[in-house]
Amino acid sequence: MSEVIVPERTSVSPAPIVAWTPLGENAILVRSACDAIPAKVPVAVDGNPRNRAQTMVLSWRRPGAEPLAATGFLCLAPAPSVDNSGTGALLIGRPGRPLRLILAAKPQPLQTFLSELAEDAGQAFPSVVDGLLEVLLTGAPNPRRLRAVAMLLQTVARPGGFVEVMGALEGDGIFLQGWTSDFAAGRLKLLIAHGGLSPAHLEAGTFERGDLGEGARGFFGLLEDCQVQQPGEIERLYFRGSDGWRALEVYERYVLLEPITVPGHLRDGLARGTAPQTTTDRLRRASQRFDGRDTVCLLEEPVRAGIDSVTVVEDTGVLIIGWLFDPERRVDAVTLRSGGQSCAVDRLWTRVQRPDVTAAFMEDPRFGPALAARRNSHGFIVFAPKLLPEPGQPLHLAFEVQGTGPAFLPLEPNRAQARRALERVLGLLDPRSSTANAVVERQIAPALQAAEIVPPRAVETLDVGPFDAEAPLGLVIGLDHRQRELSALFALLAMDPEVRPLPIAIAAPSESFDRVGAEARRLARFYGLSVRLVAVEGVEDACDALEAGVRACRFQTVVLLSGAAQIRMPGWLGRLERAYRARGGQCVASPTLLFEDDSIRWAGAWLEGEGASRRIANRFVGYPLDAVGNLGPMEVAAGASECCVLSRAAFIEVGGFARNYFTTAEKGLDLCLKLRMAGSPSLWVPDVEVYAVDDIETAAPHAGALARLADRTSFDRRWALAISNMKG
Repeated sequence: MSEVIVPERTSVSPAPIVAWTPLGENAILVRSACDAIPAKVPVAVDGNPRNRAQTMVLSWRRPGAEPLAATGFLCLAPAPSVDNSGTGALLIGRPGRPLRLILAAKPQPLQTFLSELAEDAGQAFPSVVDGLLEVLLTGAPNPRRLRAVAMLLQTVARPGGFVEVMGALEGDGIFLQGWTSDFAAGRLKLLIAHGGLSPAHLEAGTFERGDLGEGARGFFGLLEDCQVQQPGEIERLYFRGSDGWRALEVYERYVLLEPITVPGHLRDGLARGTAPQTTTDRLRRASQRFDGRDTVCLLEEPVRAGIDSVTVVEDTGVLIIGWLFDPERRVDAVTLRSGGQSCAVDRLWTRVQRPDVTAAFMEDPRFGPALAARRNSHGFIVFAPKLLPEPGQPLHLAFEVQGTGPAFLPLEPNRAQARRALERVLGLLDPRSSTANAVVERQIAPALQAAEIVPPRAVETLDVGPFDAEAPLGLVIGLDHRQRELSALFALLAMDPEVRPLPIAIAAPSESFDRVGAEARRLARFYGLSVRLVAVEGVEDACDALEAGVRACRFQTVVLLSGAAQIRMPGWLGRLERAYRARGGQCVASPTLLFEDDSIRWAGAWLEGEGASRRIANRFVGYPLDAVGNLGPMEVAAGASECCVLSRAAFIEVGGFARNYFTTAEKGLDLCLKLRMAGSPSLWVPDVEVYAVDDIETAAPHAGALARLADRTSFDRRWALAISNMKG
């Protein structure tokens, strides 16, 4: 047939008024009748032949109608102008004479339009609807078209089976299982009713079921490219069978699978069913997911793994200690997973010697020959930052093994606070080994620095005497968990006329508050001191207690005194305060700190070296006290937090002590550098002398060297660049 041309001019003649309904913003559905019309015609909008489009026409015979209206038809047309500037006419080109139609003044609701269509089409309605569905589903779908499709499908779709089992597969769609007699295995287009209607694909396999009638088969597969996220949203599924549209109903008592069990159901389906190779490959890849089992132990390859401990460090990440036996290097990657989170731990871990693993497999005939090289580096320690198990999502390791795909190892984590969890790891390491240093630098230090540790918090205060929390000057004493002798300290405070009238805040861990508080109350009353006792939660060391004590009062100027410090002579505070005032209160004034044998523990922290090699060092450590001579107050790189005078406002402004260190040494150094950067440099006052007990800060004393290495590593990462550019 030659192309039908819509003429530029058409004589005006009476035209029928036709029913129509909108389908989206740019199209309408029109119903009318004529004597004859082809399956594809051009249509001009508002009588303008230049505004035209090709459209498919669906027609049916109308028995008993007049010859000029013997053929009913349905077509899509471009929507008329929104601003009503058009004529409201459609011009349809057809052989012979074009057909001119006048759109009704108001569109019909879709349901009304379809009802009248069914009445007019009679027995042809199902085939008309089937063709209309094909037209509506061609091209990009829009909500209004899909709503029309949903109404049509409810009318014409015949029963096609049931969905009996469903389950979500994280990131890969929804698993379906049921029965049908109307589609073959492979990739199938579907429409899903879920309140609305949306397209999807089903990668499906089929299997025989003895409980079904002739021609019906079981099916299983994955629903993909789907807007539906949860199985419970699915109401019905429509698909095009060999003889028209069919509906898969969701069985009222369908089985809802836990996501972790879905891979196993896919594997069962593949084992008993059939599908085209592309579908089989797709479903097999999806089935290779963690299902809660240890599948590493089932491998035929010489690969085994074990876990010693898994700790979820609060708000920080996951710390894992374990081993991987892989003498032939079959494992290409190891990934930690929980829900949608993952971390490639084999790129981060530190391998450690595990001769016990070697010994365990040496006598096993399956693995012994692979151990000819006698490698012992089977162990690993790794910190996975910012990966926190999601509620209801299991934590596991995935091993990519050459030739077999992934294998899985489920993990059962404990939870712990960052510092305590990492201290336990330090206790497992030999501080003399290079491996221990690598673990500290690559795992422990980054984990501690990444930790979001809750700051210490004052939970209770108790005042003894007329305590003035708003005093211009006040003393804050911070105690850690170790037992301290308070009687000598209180006696020395009471004997010093410059200290005796000051308000004194004593901050102690809440766990030891009863014991410390009772002793402090007795001594405060005996000596007539004004004391506030502060019970603190979250104390790891004296710096934590000092911080809570500072925040529990509102002194303008605070004197920090660690529980490790011991006063050596009266007048110490007056001289420190005068040096502080001489600098306008814009500094941190610290005394000389001594060991108990009167040798120097701290006499100023000084900048040494130049550029990238510049560092902060304590020059006089171990020297006799006479080595400093009769020096006057002088500015240094950093002060000593064990004993100092500083502005409370400055302390609060810089955020107080950092909690991401094991020892108080780096905490104090970090604080003083923050204050220096904020305009409060450190001042050393040599003629004021205070004892400071050299305590081991970690829970495992033999790990003290590693704790100091971790702190130094963390400190250098944070401050090396700033120190290299400091003047002085």
